[in-house]
Amino acid sequence: MSYDLALRGGTVLDGTGAPPFRADVGVRDGRIAEIAPTVRGAVELDASGAVVCPGFLDLHTHYDPQVLWDPWLTPSSGQGVTSVVAGNCGLSLAPCPPAMRGSLVRILEHVEDMPAAVLDAGVDWSFTTYPDYLARVGRAVGINFGGYVGHNAVRMTVLGEDAHDRAATADEIDRMRALVADALRAGALGFSTDRSGFHIGDRGRPVPSMNATQAEVEALMRVTAEVGRGICHVAPGEDFAWLYDFQPALGRPITWSALLTYPEGSPRAHWADKLAVHRAGREAGADVHPQVTCRPIEQRISAADPSSFYSVPAWAELAPLAPAQRAERYRDAAWRDRAYRELDSRRWVNPRWADITVVETARHTGLIGRGIAELAAEARQSGRPEDAARTPLDVLLDLSLADDLRTRFAVTFANDDGDALRTLLAAEGCVLGLSDAGAHAGQICDAHMPVDFLANWVRDRELMAPEQGVHRLTGEPADLLGLADRGRVRVGAAADLLVLRWDDLRAPTPRRVTDLPSGGERLVVDAPPGLEHVVVNGSVTRRDGVDVGGDLARLPGRLL
Repeated sequence: MSYDLALRGGTVLDGTGAPPFRADVGVRDGRIAEIAPTVRGAVELDASGAVVCPGFLDLHTHYDPQVLWDPWLTPSSGQGVTSVVAGNCGLSLAPCPPAMRGSLVRILEHVEDMPAAVLDAGVDWSFTTYPDYLARVGRAVGINFGGYVGHNAVRMTVLGEDAHDRAATADEIDRMRALVADALRAGALGFSTDRSGFHIGDRGRPVPSMNATQAEVEALMRVTAEVGRGICHVAPGEDFAWLYDFQPALGRPITWSALLTYPEGSPRAHWADKLAVHRAGREAGADVHPQVTCRPIEQRISAADPSSFYSVPAWAELAPLAPAQRAERYRDAAWRDRAYRELDSRRWVNPRWADITVVETARHTGLIGRGIAELAAEARQSGRPEDAARTPLDVLLDLSLADDLRTRFAVTFANDDGDALRTLLAAEGCVLGLSDAGAHAGQICDAHMPVDFLANWVRDRELMAPEQGVHRLTGEPADLLGLADRGRVRVGAAADLLVLRWDDLRAPTPRRVTDLPSGGERLVVDAPPGLEHVVVNGSVTRRDGVDVGGDLARLPGRLL
């Protein structure tokens, strides 16, 4: 029998964790129709000597705005990701009444490094409710898109400006619950909230979800059980143990972000202690899944937008200021001294001065790769009286001021302990997440996390068998989300498929481009070597290593 499409000659890793097997795969009407030794199709893709597996599912993205101007969700779609989940950390783009749009934009700007100018130019605001938002996205999307309805947007819709300042009344909680229920019934994958305590939003205030009582949070999470669909995502900060106590009564899965490794001297609890809480909770029956990532938490920070430090009081003062006003603070010796002391205390964040290097600059090109702590030490040893007490922060700020705040500095805040990562990445109940694709675009690009995991950890470091590694990126997140027709190579499933040249697979290096609305810049990664073919709902979007999605008559993505 001939099908619309056939993938021929490959070794199938089916997303279940089962051993690999040799088979052809036939596709008809966007679904897998046959898996057999020989299958023919009107279009055939050569998979001989290669791996055939499900498309990757990225559990933690912030593509809520970008999907409105970039339906292909680049660069994720070029990394073998065929499905994304947005709306994490309580930050969906809907519901949102017109009066609150400016406030929501400023939250996304400060928390997720999405410049307001980009959002103002790129978001069409042709929606107000979450169902309307999904309908808008569903009209044109290149890969599969799903999202959580976010606590902050729900709170701002009901409380207006008061969402930033006070607890909700019982009536307001009921109205929020109704909004969450409407979103779930319209197709939201769940509800998300931010309880971390360190995210600073509009006008330098904590994000609205931090004003919610615990009773409000739990009441909104319970809507998933009452409607009978969806999961909950929580960004809990250090206070996460309650999730394991609450989940059995909730009866719906919970995922939280993130379980990371931090260096000595960090204000965060040790990863092993957190993992012990997780394991005890799982053993007691809690269906709770912390998100882990194989990527170091490395950011290319700039003084123009120092959002990485907004949890520190002196730096939080900068959130509502324009870059020119921030530059005035940087020149203020008293503010600079306070900002350095607060950072150096490591009470809020460990700045890891010794690891901060100059990474991008037009004015100081000779310093690229140099560490600011090293430069500060050289200045102190110069004998110049004005440099006798020079700190690494002095170096960072002075280089920035001399370059109109354009210089960027690389710093790894967390997740660079290889031995610890081996344990976390293989831990039962932990799920791969936190690519953060679509957010922090000027500072990071981890959209290639799935490729990095397979190439650098599964293949090169032999963390686990290839079939288990593929399962972690496909069937496992699909099961968590309740997506029965995704994440598997099996008859009847949606035909989201990859052909990988296993030995050639490599994680690409990020590069900076200026392609966002209003001329905004971001870091992107190119398609990785070894990614031979990509199929989204039966449509070929990459063939023989070349992207061909732009040639399709209609975009192949669907709402999850």
